[in-house]
Amino acid sequence: MENITLLGINSKFVHTNLAIRYIKKMIEQVEEYSLTMVESSINNQLPNIIREVIESKPEILLVSTYIWNKEFVFKIIVELKKINPNLKIYLGGPEVSYNATEIMETYSEVDGIIEGEGEKIITNLLQREEKDVLGLYYRDEKNKDEIKFNGHEAPIENLDIIPFPYENLELMENKGKIFYYESTRGCPFRCSYCMSSIEKSVRSFSLPRVKKDLMTFLDAGVNLVKFVDRTFNLKKDHYMGIWEFLIENYRPNTTFHFEISADLFDDEVISFLTTVPKGLFQFEIGVQTINNRTMKLIRRKNNLEKLSKNVLAIKDNIHLHLDLIAGLPKEDFETFKSSFNYVYGLKPEMIQLGFLKILRGTEISEQIREFDYKYMEFPPYEVVSNDDIAYEELLKLKDIEEVLDFYYNSGDFIKSVDYLINNFYSSPFEFYLDISDFYENKGHFKVSHKKLAIFNFLVDFYNEKKFGEDDREGKIRFIEYIKFDYVNLGKPGKYPEWFKSSKDRGLYHELVEKLVEELKFKNNRQGFKNTEMEEFDIDIFTGERKKTRLLFIYEGKETKIQEC
Repeated sequence: MENITLLGINSKFVHTNLAIRYIKKMIEQVEEYSLTMVESSINNQLPNIIREVIESKPEILLVSTYIWNKEFVFKIIVELKKINPNLKIYLGGPEVSYNATEIMETYSEVDGIIEGEGEKIITNLLQREEKDVLGLYYRDEKNKDEIKFNGHEAPIENLDIIPFPYENLELMENKGKIFYYESTRGCPFRCSYCMSSIEKSVRSFSLPRVKKDLMTFLDAGVNLVKFVDRTFNLKKDHYMGIWEFLIENYRPNTTFHFEISADLFDDEVISFLTTVPKGLFQFEIGVQTINNRTMKLIRRKNNLEKLSKNVLAIKDNIHLHLDLIAGLPKEDFETFKSSFNYVYGLKPEMIQLGFLKILRGTEISEQIREFDYKYMEFPPYEVVSNDDIAYEELLKLKDIEEVLDFYYNSGDFIKSVDYLINNFYSSPFEFYLDISDFYENKGHFKVSHKKLAIFNFLVDFYNEKKFGEDDREGKIRFIEYIKFDYVNLGKPGKYPEWFKSSKDRGLYHELVEKLVEELKFKNNRQGFKNTEMEEFDIDIFTGERKKTRLLFIYEGKETKIQEC
């Protein structure tokens, strides 16, 4: 019985590797193999991963290779071959599928590379001679320097033959992990920068199969299932069948994440989505750019009017991530501002500011000269300039990305930052550009900071800009808004210098006792620990200039606020 080890190295500990689980389940249908799955992350030490692989005593090693782990993988296989020269090593995944011959010529340690979908190819490899396996790059028996390829393997038409990838035990034990899942493969769109555009057909797991799989997740009580379908909302009867099933079997602690195109939804779907329980769905929406010239060049169509209308209609009950990509063709620094401001104006929970990567196999990888692309030759192959945007401008956008995480994506500054943008800036982009310059000049980007420091820096920024120098009323408002944001996060353990706390302690005590009587808390001590009262010089929600008392009740991740 041959020993096979499947190695997956994720970008984070909480991630799960879908590919090696699929392969493992497929091999289990083939007799006479002993299987071990080694799953780690790029944050682990290389010697630890090497040791775990060797201790599994593999005769065959199958490695899942991606942009985030490619350099790890090549370092590991070199060392593994030193320890066990007889080990057969096969690589698969998007980072090796499009330059397999080059990789095998560079790394003699690689015995073969799987091109495309691995489930069928690997099961064929285990049951046939290499010369009879489609989709496999392999070495000639007599001349190991000669790389052979027998031709492409057709995509799997009936995806239902692939078993459900997860074991019940791991679902029950790892509720804090992200479990990846797919209901379709392929993408009909032709976005020039995307690997998914290479395969234009779309295949689906059957609806009964998907429902059965989803019930397994629901029964196990996992926290987050992330669909990896490239555009989930392509076929209405398919995606609506899934969503209606999830509504019918709603579990309050499980969230499902989908990548969608918001401008594909019709009014019927939007009406349905407004009824979805809050916290059940997360949507990731790839806007990327609103520049018409750029959209045409990257073969992407966004109906911006419909997109914004649909986003605004569903944002109250569905957690939204909107994506932008810097460095696209003919998107300069000025036009990127417009894309940023468009997305910011929709006020999603998160804005993901990404940077173009030149990936092998994509159309844009063939257009490097056309747009004068310069990019890093190592993963993640990120663009450093093109004929419309300079390296220095992309660095500035990276600074903006960081302060955007601090002051928007964190959800911590819901009042104070809006006050600054609305009163002192012509657009959101100008504020984030300004505060990123402040961070750079003060050296704040060079070290990590606790939450309190991020608040203090915003007050320092306000004072340095002298926004309140001739506007005492404006400064009062800013301080009251940032006080609110600070208390809204949780009961303060420490009050910064600018925070002048004021409360009616007698009234606070009465309110806590009432909450205890209502069985919100077991006793007064727990009540005080999980609440806070603060007085403000303005009505935080209307802006009216009047004294206001607010009681903050901290329940899990949410804060409930009562006027008192």
